[in-house]
Amino acid sequence: MKKRISCVAIVALIVLGLSSQGFCMANRPPASKKSTSKQVELIQKISGKVSGCDQLNSTVTITTVSGTSITVKIDKATKISKLGNWIKMTDIKTGDVANADYETKGGKKIARVIIVQERVTTKAAIPEKKKK
Repeated sequence: MKKRISCVAIVALIVLGLSSQGFCMANRPPASKKSTSKQVELIQKISGKVSGCDQLNSTVTITTVSGTSITVKIDKATKISKLGNWIKMTDIKTGDVANADYETKGGKKIARVIIVQERVTTKAAIPEKKKK
């Protein structure tokens, strides 16, 4: 008898749960007929040396070790950092080592973050071996 009451109670809860979902869905506004597909922009990364800065067009070109060059546009939302401090585009120099995160919008590569590292000017000194 207890098993039968338990089964009836479980079935009643399931039916009640399913019917309440339908009731909630009935009050939802109809979906818009406009296209809801939004283009998802992927963040891409590049690391290398700054091979060019164009202040007039607000672009920076970074060339990787393999020789691939990417030119990114700098806009008002772009954050630029050097040695932990925020800097302006005018502070980026050709030859600086930089990492950039960018996204492609409308065929243009827009920089989101550029991190400029300290420029390496000389090779590290190799200690000489002592002669015996």
